[in-house]
Amino acid sequence: MSDDFSMFREAYDSRTGKKLPYLVPESHFDAFPHLRKTPTSKAATKQAAEGNTPDQAVQATKKGK
Repeated sequence: MSDDFSMFREAYDSRTGKKLPYLVPESHFDAFPHLRKTPTSKAATKQAAEGNTPDQAVQATKKGK
């Protein structure tokens, strides 16, 4: 497996409502319908799609942008 951690996201289990204690590969969200990205992960993914680096995306998320 690659060491590219940008492909891993924080997630929670929609069945229990609890955040998972580990990062989840991006591909698992399609394979397991009960997995959901955390709001921070969703925002970071959106910011990254807009061309920002992951660090900029996390900082923007923390600032509420």
